Amino acid sequence: MKLRDFLYLILLLPLAACSPHVGGDRGGWVQEPPAHYAPPPQVEWRWDPDLDVYVVLGSPHLYYRERIYYRWHDEGWYWSDRHDGHWNRGHKHLPPGLYKKYGKQRRSHGGGGY
Repeated sequence: MKLRDFLYLILLLPLAACSPHVGGDRGGWVQEPPAHYAPPPQVEWRWDPDLDVYVVLGSPHLYYRERIYYRWHDEGWYWSDRHDGHWNRGHKHLPPGLYKKYGKQRRSHGGGGY
């Protein structure tokens, strides 16, 4: 093998590791979750590519993305850095998929939580 061919092979080898993932509930392409900010192991979750967030299993209306938990409760959004933590009123950069799913939130009247 010539040195030039060997160098081409070395350059192409990383591309061989890239492969599309097929399957999932819809039988089509499965979008992989973001590589960074995976949810902590304290909860079970699944990635929802339509909402672009992790869905926390066993907790209705509880979502996670990039170190923030979002909870839809009493017709409004709350956020926390813990799945069971102090909930702050408001949306704290609500992911667009959640906004589309739940529609317009009611007006927030300050901090607090529940």
